[in-house]
Amino acid sequence: MANTWTVVTNIPNCDICKDAKAYADGKMTIGPWANMCKECFAVHGIGLGMGKGQELLTEPRGGNNE
Repeated sequence: MANTWTVVTNIPNCDICKDAKAYADGKMTIGPWANMCKECFAVHGIGLGMGKGQELLTEPRGGNNE
């Protein structure tokens, strides 16, 4: 699906647990946005897509950002 991922220079740590690398930058169920690892995203994230969140990648999928 378009707009479900973005390319970043480096993957930050999860803003919630602080230990794991972030899987996505997304809106949380409690309101604010955060970088979240897969486990925290499963509990606190609202999904991927416009207005929800994007998976963080260090290189493009399939050669383009679509």
